[in-house]
Amino acid sequence: MTALRTDEHGDPIYSCARHPEVETALQCGRCDTPICPRCMVHTPGGIRCPDCARLRRPPMYELAPLDYAKAFGVALVLAPALGFVGALLIPGRGFGGFFLILALFVGSGAGTLVAEALRRATSGKRGPVMQAAAAATLVGALLVRAVLGDALDAIFSDVAGLLIVAVGIFAAWGRLR
Repeated sequence: MTALRTDEHGDPIYSCARHPEVETALQCGRCDTPICPRCMVHTPGGIRCPDCARLRRPPMYELAPLDYAKAFGVALVLAPALGFVGALLIPGRGFGGFFLILALFVGSGAGTLVAEALRRATSGKRGPVMQAAAAATLVGALLVRAVLGDALDAIFSDVAGLLIVAVGIFAAWGRLR
């Protein structure tokens, strides 16, 4: 790579590797390929050419098959456990406003618990797959609670249970972003 000429400060002027008709003094910070302003990509490590700028997804969002298995295992353990505890602590039918307020706190705690368990089991993995796993775990807990409370036929009228799941999904979703 030879310079076409030098500018008034003595810096070399090159021809862009992708656009030969464009003169430039810019170079990729990794491979030193001459790049023009149209080609340059700003990255956390500086200006790069399009080839060097191809950023991988952060490792926390890349799940291996083992991570899927761990998340599935956590969901299989937590859903029945949370459903059982929910059936014991919160009645399925006929309750007042106190249980609705309590449902907000219980849902937030359940969502945080599920998100943290999934995150720890998979060494800090996050993203849409983990969010879906958390949501499925909480919905599974609601179903287990309804079966144990003999209220499967009235699951959609279980306002507290639905509120707990909705708040739990919201809390888990935010933690696993």
